[in-house]
Amino acid sequence: MDSLRDSPKKKSEKKQQCISLKDVNKCVESSVYWPTKRGITIYADPDIPAARAVCQKANEKSLRLAEKKEYNEKNGCVKLLQFLNPDPLRADGISDLQQVQRSPWGARPPLAVLRNSIEPCLSLGSSPLSADLKRALQRNKFPGPSHTESYSWPPIARGCDVVVIAHCGNDPLLYLPPVLTILQTPGCYKSLPSRNGPLAVFVCPGWKKAQFVFELLGDYGTSSRPLHPVLLTIGLHKDEAKNMKLPRGCDVIVTTPHSLLRLLRYQSLLFLRLCHLILDEVEVLFSEAREQMFAILDNFKKNIEVEERESAPRQIVAVGVHWDRHVEHLLREFMSEPSVVITALEEGALYGSVQQVVHLCLECEKTSTLLQTLDFIPSQAQKTLIFTCSVAETETVCKVVESSSIFCLKMHKEMVFDLKNVLEQWRKKLSSGSHIALALTDDCIPLLAITDATCVIHFSFPSSPKIFGGRLYCMSDHFHSSAEQGSPAEQGDIKTKSVLLLTERNACHAVGVLRYLERAEAKIPLELYEFTAGVLEAKEDEKATRPLCPYLKAFGFCKDKRLCPERHHINPETDAPRKLSNQAVPGFGCIKIIPLYILNATNYFGRIVDKHVDLYATLNAEINEYFEDSSNKTTVEKVEKLGLYGLAEKTLFHRVQVLEKSQKDDTWAPDNVLVKFIDEGRTALVPREQLLRLPERFHALPPQAVEFIVCRVKPADNEIEWNPKVTRYIHHKIIGKLHDAKVIMALGNTVWIDPMVHITKLSNLKTSVVDYNVRAEILSMGMGVDNSEHIEQLKKLYEGAKMPACEESLSQTLTPSSAEDAARQHTRQGDRGSERGAACEANSAHQKHDALPEDTGGAPINKTPGPLQSFHPQIKWFQKDDVVILKIQLRNVKDCKCKYFRNRVVFSAWVGEKFYLADMELQANIIKDDCKCMIQNDEPVITLAKARRESWCRLLKQRNPNVAFDFDHWEECEEDSHFSRVVNSKNLSCKVTEWVESSDETSGDEGSESE
Repeated sequence: MDSLRDSPKKKSEKKQQCISLKDVNKCVESSVYWPTKRGITIYADPDIPAARAVCQKANEKSLRLAEKKEYNEKNGCVKLLQFLNPDPLRADGISDLQQVQRSPWGARPPLAVLRNSIEPCLSLGSSPLSADLKRALQRNKFPGPSHTESYSWPPIARGCDVVVIAHCGNDPLLYLPPVLTILQTPGCYKSLPSRNGPLAVFVCPGWKKAQFVFELLGDYGTSSRPLHPVLLTIGLHKDEAKNMKLPRGCDVIVTTPHSLLRLLRYQSLLFLRLCHLILDEVEVLFSEAREQMFAILDNFKKNIEVEERESAPRQIVAVGVHWDRHVEHLLREFMSEPSVVITALEEGALYGSVQQVVHLCLECEKTSTLLQTLDFIPSQAQKTLIFTCSVAETETVCKVVESSSIFCLKMHKEMVFDLKNVLEQWRKKLSSGSHIALALTDDCIPLLAITDATCVIHFSFPSSPKIFGGRLYCMSDHFHSSAEQGSPAEQGDIKTKSVLLLTERNACHAVGVLRYLERAEAKIPLELYEFTAGVLEAKEDEKATRPLCPYLKAFGFCKDKRLCPERHHINPETDAPRKLSNQAVPGFGCIKIIPLYILNATNYFGRIVDKHVDLYATLNAEINEYFEDSSNKTTVEKVEKLGLYGLAEKTLFHRVQVLEKSQKDDTWAPDNVLVKFIDEGRTALVPREQLLRLPERFHALPPQAVEFIVCRVKPADNEIEWNPKVTRYIHHKIIGKLHDAKVIMALGNTVWIDPMVHITKLSNLKTSVVDYNVRAEILSMGMGVDNSEHIEQLKKLYEGAKMPACEESLSQTLTPSSAEDAARQHTRQGDRGSERGAACEANSAHQKHDALPEDTGGAPINKTPGPLQSFHPQIKWFQKDDVVILKIQLRNVKDCKCKYFRNRVVFSAWVGEKFYLADMELQANIIKDDCKCMIQNDEPVITLAKARRESWCRLLKQRNPNVAFDFDHWEECEEDSHFSRVVNSKNLSCKVTEWVESSDETSGDEGSESE
């Protein structure tokens, strides 16, 4: 074997090597395990010309004769060797390792961690499915059972309790075909009571997954007896669950945990016939709805323990991607003799209770850290695998370990010839306290097929989860789930451990390592948390050009920033409000909007309507007039990506931008392009020939579509997607209608609004009726819940970004210091957009004015006292029977003062270096002595005592854009409004408020604006 050890060093030499008879005997003995060593040619005929290549001098006759003699002596052994290994000699460029891996004994079949022995079904023909279901799968071009399906289908089809954990654990086909096969045998359920109720319930983590499973049932359920499946999504309303009736003959329900539990509260006998409880994405179910899941499992367990059901199937199938402690609890408390199938081997290590340890170190300190992790005085026999990434690293690690008095073997691609020797050494029985180590590369794992290691050290970081799982599987002989563990004596007192060395080179994997350790409930060093925080911060910085996270925008939070690819911070450069014309998207104040494209219940695209100068209406009229002339309808020959074109839809013409061009592989396929309607926000796939050339003069106006998000409401049941029921209802309610909205914030092309109401003006009564509030409509359906932290989270993001323009727009607006000035300004301008622009410009001018002394080196600046010396705070008001309450939206105020008069109140305060003043003339009288001002939740709250107990139709005599009605308290004062009584008497299901018009106002549109 010495010559074999030395041969890799000489394999670059061109001359053929000769081996002695002793070496040949060794090769004969071991040839059944691996092919002949590369670079060694065995000569059966001593006279072949290749013998000259071994001679150093071709003209030396004596050496040639000696060679012939040596060949003749060993010729018999050579022929025996070739008989045992008849494969042809390998071509240059194929390593020993590759040659062995290609041989039948070098291949390693796909692995799985199993609790009970399972005979896999390797083809669709041998699978335990009904003939009709097999044909249905073949019609859908099903490729055959995957590695995981081959192990999961047999126990499920037998009716066993099964847990399946795999990388493809979110695929319903892991469980659906065998469950349908059982349901096709009605004889199994003869002992059940003859009443209405499901035989199987599929519990999914959300309505979207439930919808997908329901559609698959529709595809494959037709090949069996009618199951009459029902998709069950029940909202928060009690009446909905109470009045829910299952159709007769319903054998299958697909639902979510919250919906199922709501139904169980009113239909306690629902599980009386239930035999199969299938948990899809089980780890998500427990993380999102843990209490609901355990309530469902307790109910199921109570029902299946009835004696009359002993002959009926009782089965729980749990399928997922990750193993965690909740799955372990499910296995221990609710399953009977379960089968466990884990093909994600790294998850198998969690199931097997492998201790997970991580050490943070520098790349240059890995060797010393390795020595610290080794157990030099083990209490039990220790077998340690040390994984490296290269031949050189393997050699280095082996030398370091041997120098520490631990017997160390090594294996890499240049030492395959020593495979048998390494295995013999490794398999020797060790006495207590002995320690053997093996340094190896990942490509040697299939050859060694080791499963009895007690410790794995990842000296080099695993390049993928699959590699990581393969390393951990080398300890699979000692995997013991805590759900089945007995006393230490019963387990053999063998503890397994995985040690991961994490260096700065592997920083990008720190987040994944932390998630894995958290699920393993391992001891996590504080340094790893800090290191991960730094990595996440660096990743966020790399997302500067990515769009803002849609969930952050819609709800104020993202469920998992560590995995989300989108941005979670505001970028002042990319998020500056976009210009719609000569003005930017408004960042505060009240606006009128028309939703034109509904993404979901709270997210729409539409236009902001300017009452005085509607540039889009003018442009739209010009475009339609231009294309009415048929000679102007010129089709585009060459379509460019991001180009702007015209498009006809029925009688209307739109501006569209090309987003994607189809790759025309089939000459007969329609040539379509993906376009975006830049003035409406929607996208569509249209034929290329429908695109029309658009003159340059129609390019000037920027896209008019703006994204609107309704604040302070989110989906119920921890969902992150709105149920289609709500979206459809809101779509039909608001599409194409003019709405009034209050702007909370604006970033880029997105405007956050709260509230958004539809107002109808009753011109004869000079009264405006609030038909509906969009947020209230969503809540009324029972599919949404209050999200009070939404605006606060957005404000934190906004304040942290230090936006350069209109920084104060979130909390207040700059206006003249008196109500009279505000009224005069409104009369002059008459447009809220103008007021917003003036306020924003004044605010910016005031900020620049304050900064001048620093820029001019202390030169005297003449400041003209005027309305720009003060800010007007944002104020929300609502009323009760005897008082009116004003909430001043300022925080951290100082020198807060409030003066009361018979029909007037003056508020003033300092916030930092800014002075705020609100001089408000009231529309009715108050009792001065009973009024008060106090600080609540860090904000001033003024309580005005009414002189007469009556309903105020408005607060001020003159409208002020900074004073608005608080719609959050609308329901509290609705019963007190005489207008609501008038409308209710006419059986109108709407809410009423009134804005009394000023005597000099003549515009009908202005009469419907709110304070």
